[in-house]
Amino acid sequence: MILCVCVVFGISLINFEFNQQWMLRIHLDPILPNWFWSLINIFGDAWVVLLLLLVSERRPGEMTSWILKTWLMGAALVQLIKYLFPMPRPANVLGKEMLTLIDHPPLFSGSMPSGHAFAAISCALILFTVLRQRGVSRFFLWLIAAFAGLVAWARVAVGAHWPSDVIVGAGLAFFVVALTYVWETRFSWNHWLSSKRGAVLLILIHVLIAVYLLVPQSDSLLVQVFQLSLACLSMLKAIYLIKASLWLRTT
Repeated sequence: MILCVCVVFGISLINFEFNQQWMLRIHLDPILPNWFWSLINIFGDAWVVLLLLLVSERRPGEMTSWILKTWLMGAALVQLIKYLFPMPRPANVLGKEMLTLIDHPPLFSGSMPSGHAFAAISCALILFTVLRQRGVSRFFLWLIAAFAGLVAWARVAVGAHWPSDVIVGAGLAFFVVALTYVWETRFSWNHWLSSKRGAVLLILIHVLIAVYLLVPQSDSLLVQVFQLSLACLSMLKAIYLIKASLWLRTT
């Protein structure tokens, strides 16, 4: 239902040309400085989101299966929709001179839906569900939701997407998270992920995340330092998993 509403709303924005007007208004008055949008933008990166979700687990296998299913299905659907329904990026329609591009947003790949918006909202939905079961206060949960919305909106602020892309990406996140939740209740991978082979896969994932984050995604020194910190966090998690795996073998 939410996906349908978001798709209809997104298409309506395009058809009534409000998409372009909204985009230009944002860039005429971005309110917050460029470095802020550059920093917030990184929290919508699929690999960063995967790392944040994995390190939020109390133990490997708590929600790993649900996380990986959402990540894999989301990545596949986002790219499939971009391929089947190619939509030009804002800079290709409005021209670079009319936008305040922050960092180096993609210019030639499909615009709708926003992968960053999907990643941010799906991350918030998973955390919202899990932390609510842990008894975390609603105030903190709504802070997560508000932050995810800000991260999704950052894709418009940096000049990478139209508002409609973000709205459709958010709707797709609700659909995929609900679908993978049902899938998870019927068939979970957590038992296998808790095994020795599963531990090897998780170690490899964390190493790949660390390597990915070593490549600068922004011109901002602040963002680069933050990326390096996340890369170190991912490597520390990999080392922890290696030690835990070795300890299990000796017992």
